[in-house]
Amino acid sequence: MVIRMLTAAVASALLAGCVSVGPDYKAPPPQAVQLQGSVDPSFSNASPVANWWSQFDDPVLAELVHGALAGNLDLRIAMARVRAARAVFTEQRLDQAPHVTAGGSQDRRKQPDPTQGGERVYSESYQLGFDAGWELDLFGRQRRAAEAARADLGAERDSLVDAQVTVAAEVARNYFELRGTQKRIAVAQQTLINLRDTQQLTETRWELGAGSELDVQSSRARLKAIEADIPLLEVVQVQSRHRLAVLLGRRPDALNTLLQPREVPAFAKALPLGDTTDLLRQRADVRIAERRLAAATARVGVATADLFPRISLSGFVGFLGGDANGLVNGNNKAWSLTPSISWAAFDFGTVRARLRASKAQADGAAAEYEQAVLLALEDTENALTRYAKEQARLAIIAEQAQAARRAASLAQIRYREGSEDFLALLDAQRNQLAADDALAAAEATVNVNVVAVYKALGGGVQSAETVARLP
Repeated sequence: MVIRMLTAAVASALLAGCVSVGPDYKAPPPQAVQLQGSVDPSFSNASPVANWWSQFDDPVLAELVHGALAGNLDLRIAMARVRAARAVFTEQRLDQAPHVTAGGSQDRRKQPDPTQGGERVYSESYQLGFDAGWELDLFGRQRRAAEAARADLGAERDSLVDAQVTVAAEVARNYFELRGTQKRIAVAQQTLINLRDTQQLTETRWELGAGSELDVQSSRARLKAIEADIPLLEVVQVQSRHRLAVLLGRRPDALNTLLQPREVPAFAKALPLGDTTDLLRQRADVRIAERRLAAATARVGVATADLFPRISLSGFVGFLGGDANGLVNGNNKAWSLTPSISWAAFDFGTVRARLRASKAQADGAAAEYEQAVLLALEDTENALTRYAKEQARLAIIAEQAQAARRAASLAQIRYREGSEDFLALLDAQRNQLAADDALAAAEATVNVNVVAVYKALGGGVQSAETVARLP
């Protein structure tokens, strides 16, 4: 009898490696991408460097990005999720093997014994050994569950890559916005110096009878308007510094010394893009959607397997006796083998409902993948267009600022000579401030758009240290 049961168990185990019900997942075929925006002269086909932020030759930016990749708390959360997903996958994979546990027990009882006329009889027994249980995976339920867990692990790993790309981009974006704000503050402060000279000049001319109080008060009003704008810019500057510190996982005031004002020019050469035809493989969000589709497809197989019987084997090997003394000896050896079968024969409605739900979830995951592809293409085309147009706009604003500075200089000279009224000078100075402020903002915007382009392309080529930190 025992031989027959063991033979059946071996045969079942062989069958277990042959059948997996449910759909077999096939990844969507790779699609070559032709980006229309990449043909603009602002871009080149040269491959970007491994760390795209190093193209700015800014040691402070490089220090901030590396610090964020090492200390950002969102990355720590993403890494913890990867470890948790890896543990779940390991558990699902081990569920395909027998589970063996060691244990011992003691049973003491006193109860009526019908064989002795209902007399209460005291009994005592001891057990020591190994218990084993094994669900024979005849229809691939556990294999599909392990397949889903593997796909979930892949999605979490790609989520970690996506988080790293996002953190590096956020650091660079906030850094360039900070530098743009600092330059706008410098422009405003330089304008104040010029306006104070003009204010003194109008007061002198009024005292000499060559000017008017209107000129004096108009100059003073303009001076105060600029003074009132500076505190607002300083608030933005402080907020940017605090944001950068938090992105590095540090206290808000930790970077005040490092982030003292410094000149950061706009990116002024053709932006290297490399090979953009493989964009969909470079984007972590597309890979995440693909892995989630794979997991959802595997879970359809798990739900399908519930339509079929489950066969399990349980057993015991050890010692069983009525006395603790001498329990471990040949006379107390014991074993048992118990095959069992369970089948939801009268609960198919519930099982089929779960199957329909899993198929619907797989359909939703397929739609999410298609949407991720479209959003990736939209994001990239928009980023390329914004960068190209902002570069063209920057050139125009630079010419405007140069002309406005020349006009303000001429107006100042003509006003001193008395050949021009004060309103013309005031208007020229207003135009110069607006142009210089717009130039500072446009330079920062160009750099921010460089960041957006590389983020849209998947973050560029990952550095070795970033890859090494993946769990």
